[in-house]
Amino acid sequence: MGKASSKMFKVDVNIPSLFVASIIPDIDLLIPWIEHRGPLHSIILLFLASIPLIIVWKRKAIPYIAALISHPLLGDYLTSTCRDQGIQLLFPLSESWFYAGLQALNTTFVFIEVALFGLMLLLLVKTKDIEFFIQPHSSNLLLAVPIAAALLPVFTRFPIPVPTTLIIPHLALIILLSVPILIDIKTIIIG
Repeated sequence: MGKASSKMFKVDVNIPSLFVASIIPDIDLLIPWIEHRGPLHSIILLFLASIPLIIVWKRKAIPYIAALISHPLLGDYLTSTCRDQGIQLLFPLSESWFYAGLQALNTTFVFIEVALFGLMLLLLVKTKDIEFFIQPHSSNLLLAVPIAAALLPVFTRFPIPVPTTLIIPHLALIILLSVPILIDIKTIIIG
């Protein structure tokens, strides 16, 4: 969403920063007193928190806000199958938990997640942003944040709360995001 909106508003974006923005709502996994997918997944709170970015960066902030808000909307709401996986989409106006599906449609939502991952890869190739991943860049270390988020379920719960079908896309994402960091480390060591 961040990349698509950057094209629409003709704004250059930093790819690692888009990945970081898209994972920010999951910081609630690290805060014990905040329920996962609770208030930090509210599009209202996320938009309000984005107001300073809009004031300072104006339209340049739009892709990052789109990436931020796409996490709860496209990621968690769309692929949630029950209340336990839902999100507090409209907090603080409502403390209700919202989800798009029924448990019987779980396979459909896994497919949606795989399709969204495929779309992201396609966009990276089509926009030639994939080339960014093989070049040293000062912001590549930011990619450690989404890597940690992708690995977090492995370290926080057993068995892993990720459907088996999604393990391969998770591993592919971890590898894709690790390459720029490894290239930067190689560049630093070799000079």
